[in-house]
Amino acid sequence: MFLLPKIIVIMSKHQYINISSALPATQRTALNVIFKPIWAAIAGFTTLSFMAVSQPAQAFNVTYSFTVQINSDDYKTQGLSQGTVEQGYLTYDDAVLTGIGNEYVAPLNGNLTLKFNFLNNNYTEKDDLNYGNQSFITDYPAFLFTDGELVGLDFFVVPSKFQPPQNALSFRVFNDSFFVGGTDNFNSGDKVGTVTYSNMPVLPEPSPPSTGIAAVPEPSEVGGTIVASLLGLWAMRKVKQKR
Repeated sequence: MFLLPKIIVIMSKHQYINISSALPATQRTALNVIFKPIWAAIAGFTTLSFMAVSQPAQAFNVTYSFTVQINSDDYKTQGLSQGTVEQGYLTYDDAVLTGIGNEYVAPLNGNLTLKFNFLNNNYTEKDDLNYGNQSFITDYPAFLFTDGELVGLDFFVVPSKFQPPQNALSFRVFNDSFFVGGTDNFNSGDKVGTVTYSNMPVLPEPSPPSTGIAAVPEPSEVGGTIVASLLGLWAMRKVKQKR
């Protein structure tokens, strides 16, 4: 029977190799039996830790509100008078944006959705004149950016027999301008107001309810516990053998 030197500190794998190489074969074999499973366990937990850390950051939805301020009485007979204020909001996924050059988000490119109340009628992205039209380079409606800076929304609605309400006033939100009376892609109508945008802050998600389950320890803590436990068992076994 032989006695191994007392181990006071947790050794690195390189330290272990240096120490074990200087020991007799019988003692080196005993060290291998004890420490090889320990290194394997620590390596496994370390791998899991790196996998968790290396997960890419998730994109998140961004919401803007936009406000239309009417500054003309040209369409007063149709219910649109100076001082009228209309509001809407839009949401999109920022994963497609890089902050470089001219970019946009749209229903097919960024999951753009919007709602706009105009003269007591509610409109969404699906009411855009060019919604789903694949013949354009840009999908519509579109929220435009240049080098990460907001340019504005391009949203054009022309009510027709195919797109009720037929008697509603057509309109176009184009960047910071608001037009009404447009008929098609070549005629946006008359500018009657301005548009302003405001980024709506993302509210923090509520904390999940307590499940009564204990927190999972860090991989480094688990590895240290395994080493300490196995060394303790080894010491107890040696005491029993010595007796």
